[in-house]
Amino acid sequence: MSIKVENLTHIYSKDTPFEKIALNNISFEIKDNDFVAIIGHTGSGKSTLIQHLNGLVKPDSGKIYIDGEDITEKGCNLTKIRGKVGIVFQYPEYQLFEETVYKDIAYGPSNLGYSEKEIDSIIYDVIKIVGLKEEVLSKSPFELSGGQKRRVAIAGVLAMNPKILILDEPTAGLDPKGRDEILSQIKRIHEDKNITVIIVSHSMEDVAKLAKSVLVMSDGSLLMHDDVKNVFKDDKFLQSIGLNVPQISLVVSRLKEKGIDLGDDIYTLDACEKAIINYLKGVKK
Repeated sequence: MSIKVENLTHIYSKDTPFEKIALNNISFEIKDNDFVAIIGHTGSGKSTLIQHLNGLVKPDSGKIYIDGEDITEKGCNLTKIRGKVGIVFQYPEYQLFEETVYKDIAYGPSNLGYSEKEIDSIIYDVIKIVGLKEEVLSKSPFELSGGQKRRVAIAGVLAMNPKILILDEPTAGLDPKGRDEILSQIKRIHEDKNITVIIVSHSMEDVAKLAKSVLVMSDGSLLMHDDVKNVFKDDKFLQSIGLNVPQISLVVSRLKEKGIDLGDDIYTLDACEKAIINYLKGVKK
């Protein structure tokens, strides 16, 4: 088991007039090599939750286990945990700061004690994984496009060889081409490195394309943790807590109301296309 969370609670501004429960008694487990999405409206607790998973924020109560180790215990080596659990924050390009792309990617592994030779090898490996060319390594990160900067930030986290990769709104602010490129790279990272990936996203289309399971959050509480097909099956429930569903799911649902039943578990364009072809051919679901 990659991650196990038990009765996690976090309260902002505790014992003040501004007290707010950000996470309310949350429990869940994430298996090794899973691809998980966390969805919820703004303020639902998504970002607070992921910051707990590598010890950046400490809970008021509850336990968090990474590979069986309780990271809330006093004396836990959080540097080691942060090597295992890498987080790429929203708009990570704003966190790039070195003179060159090479130095920016090297920053993490150098802090973990890797030798210069090891770091060099790591850097040339990770830029291939994120789809960057070697020629960018000598450039300033600020000369790059938004999508390239996003890849440099992801490469910097991958350079620390995490077992768990967490990405907070990885496609935020990118144009459609940049979004597609980043999503395909994230999928490739998951498949090639065989690691657990967690994405926080407002885009239900992105979630439908990538995730195997979904955590649904609202007002600091975990309302659902299930396979992506079961989560998107209940579009009325998601809409009741202020979330959208993939547009394809809405189309399929409306067609069903009109007597055209394409079947269940349809939330991507490819699945919808196959279902329509089968329906027109008279193939049973």
